Amino acid sequence: MPLAFLVLFAATGFVQLALLTGPARESLIAWASTNLDNLSWNPVGTLVTSAFVAEGESAAQVVQLGVMALGLFPLARRFGNLRAVLIVVSAHVAGTLVSEGLTAVRLAFGSVSASVREISDVGPSYVLAAALLATILFGPGRVARILAAASLAALSPYLFEGLTSLDVAAVGHVVAMGTGVGLGGLMALRDRRTRFALPALAQIGPGPAMSATSAAYARRRRAVRREALPVAA
Repeated sequence: MPLAFLVLFAATGFVQLALLTGPARESLIAWASTNLDNLSWNPVGTLVTSAFVAEGESAAQVVQLGVMALGLFPLARRFGNLRAVLIVVSAHVAGTLVSEGLTAVRLAFGSVSASVREISDVGPSYVLAAALLATILFGPGRVARILAAASLAALSPYLFEGLTSLDVAAVGHVVAMGTGVGLGGLMALRDRRTRFALPALAQIGPGPAMSATSAAYARRRRAVRREALPVAA
């Protein structure tokens, strides 16, 4: 999963910077932006493509690639590809919908101008922020956590810029990170419970396949418990 995401992001960046003209690139960014106008008529398309389209020159995109690798690879190693995908996709979607939903509410109350409907909002930063924080909290090793923490600390001034004024991107980063932590915490808790349960089940020993609710399973558990009872002198 991490490699596929990074390859797609790099390929899209190459097309933007090497093959597209300036106006064509601006048109792509405008089409992929997850703003209120685009979400109203093409929510799925913009949610998918916006994560792979980025603003900025080649140096900025190379930095994004490197930082995403520091978050995505440890995350996939810790939880597996499918669960890592669930974490970052949920973070990206939640960050987008909550931040743009809040903007729609503010627009309805006249707190912001109508121009917010067409803002440029592309890039993998919601995925990046969620993956880094989840790696810091649940990562598979100390080195991976330290690298993720250093990256997040360096990016924090940019990720949270404008948060006090409810900037769309800043709000989205907070929501994405909270989503990643919430899902990662639930998965880690489930893994911990599984690790504690497996040794107890292993004491039952080999035998025919049986469900946890079957009579054979219950009889075998009772037999194990009787064998474990101390013998009276």
